[in-house]
Formats: sequence, structure tokens, C-alpha cells
Amino acid sequence: MLKKNRPLIFLLVIPIIFITTVTILYSLNHLDSQIFYSLFWGFSISTLNLIMGLTSIHFGLEKSDKLFLIIVFGGLILRLFLMLSLIIIALNFLFVRLNSFIFTTFIFYFYYLLVEIFVLARKKNLIIKTRQ
Repeated sequence: MLKKNRPLIFLLVIPIIFITTVTILYSLNHLDSQIFYSLFWGFSISTLNLIMGLTSIHFGLEKSDKLFLIIVFGGLILRLFLMLSLIIIALNFLFVRLNSFIFTTFIFYFYYLLVEIFVLARKKNLIIKTRQ
């Protein structure tokens, strides 16, 4: 089972290393609290987006192709509006540094999109193999 999931585990190691490193640097007082919270909130918003994306993929794969597209692309639109709302809220109400927050949010957003594509391709291949 571990060999089968090795690429997925490798893709999720980078976020774990990032959040661990940032937390350690903050606890050792090498990172300003405002930068720490900027990085943390940017990472959290992107991770929430990943979780919702993987959930929509999971529910969409069991449906017909038309319903799958509606679930995944409709979910993508909803997730984009949710991310936009959360970014605006974070910039207005949380004390975050603009550059650190935006940079972290979008770096992990694009990284997690690659993870979603990888997961989708693997699951779609498994479904095609079982139908043959």
C-alpha cells in the first residue's frame, strides 16, 4: 500500500516541511509574529481549498461524466469565490503582511492544484483499469 501511495506522500511532504519549519523558526524567535501569521494564514487558506477540491473529486468520480464535470468545475468556481472572500477578510481584519500572505497563498494554491491534478489522474486511471 505504501508503494502505491508513494508519489502522493511525496507531494504532501513539502507542505508538512514548510509548516514545521515556519513553526520552529517562530518558536525560536527567528521569525516576526506578523510574518508567521501571514505565512500561516496563507498556507491555511490554500490547504482548505485543497481539502474542498479533493472532496469534490471524491464525490464526482462516482457519478456520470456530465455530473462529474458539474461537480468538479462548479466546485472550482465556488472555491475560487471562497478563496477570494477569505483573502479579502484576511487582508482587512487580520494583521498580515501583504507580500508574505499573498506569496504563500498563491504558491501553495498552484502547488495544491498540481496535487489535485495528480490525484484526479491516478483515480481516473484506476477507474478506467477496473472497467476493462
